[in-house]
Amino acid sequence: MSPILSVRGLTVCYPNADQPAVDGVGFDLEPGATIAVVGESGSGKSTVALALSRLLNPAVSIRADALTFEGRDLLGLRREALRRLRARRIAMIFQSPFGSWNPSRTIGAQLVDGLRAAGLWPDRRERLLELLKRVGIDDPERRLGDYPHRFSGGMLQRAMIAGALVTEPSLLVADEPTSALDATVQAEILEILDELRKEQNLALMLISHDLGVVARVAQHTLVLYRGQVVESGPTAALYRHAGHPYTQGLLAAVPRLEGPRKTPLPAMPQGTATRGGCVFASRCPRAEDLCRTSAPSPRHLNGTDVACHFAEDVRREPIWRW
Repeated sequence: MSPILSVRGLTVCYPNADQPAVDGVGFDLEPGATIAVVGESGSGKSTVALALSRLLNPAVSIRADALTFEGRDLLGLRREALRRLRARRIAMIFQSPFGSWNPSRTIGAQLVDGLRAAGLWPDRRERLLELLKRVGIDDPERRLGDYPHRFSGGMLQRAMIAGALVTEPSLLVADEPTSALDATVQAEILEILDELRKEQNLALMLISHDLGVVARVAQHTLVLYRGQVVESGPTAALYRHAGHPYTQGLLAAVPRLEGPRKTPLPAMPQGTATRGGCVFASRCPRAEDLCRTSAPSPRHLNGTDVACHFAEDVRREPIWRW
């Protein structure tokens, strides 16, 4: 199956920045599949998402060897063509359900604005009501007249999902869609997204710092550190055979029910940006002189691609146990 989204060598530089926010990222995403981009705050996850949809400030430099969606070069599209693409084919769900809505306008007015921009109002009115009910909003016709303050965070995110999918896009980019919600609502939102992905053969790109969230829905995972992919591969293989110290650190930070009670989660040390070597060298207890002077190239080991000089040793003797 041909990928719906193909990214090669994506590099994003903010004005006056010392180094790229995203450096050489690449991946393919097929219809009906889910890819997760994970990493801590500042790793470049959201920048990747915004670069793909061309929502970054024009002053930001975006370069890529290839950046194609449904066979079209995203970097070569003019503003009006991009606007049409975002209105119908590429949808986004943002991190904060409260910050995504205008508090002075009703939920219905804002959803209708999106359909009008896509040229789909009033043709998709019934589909909108159907989706609102599908995501768990009872009596959707009445609730469309409510203002955002009458919705909980979880209900606002459900309405956002319905609004994003009513245009029947082929790609949904979800940027930390559950981070502001409690654990129970998180599980419900993820289940809804996964069910709608299957029903609509939707390609889903999930941005998250939470590997517990990723494990529920993503078939493929990219681990980002300082804008670079340090490990990538099928999610099951990455969880089973993490070969990069940073990936192991993220996994070790996921709380678990088994094991001794009141055991502190292992923490990675602080570090600074490095030049010319491995981007993780200043935080890695296993780092040697080679790591500080030579950037490792990705190698395929046990199902994942790992950018680490000593991936075999790291897999055999994990730095952070979990």
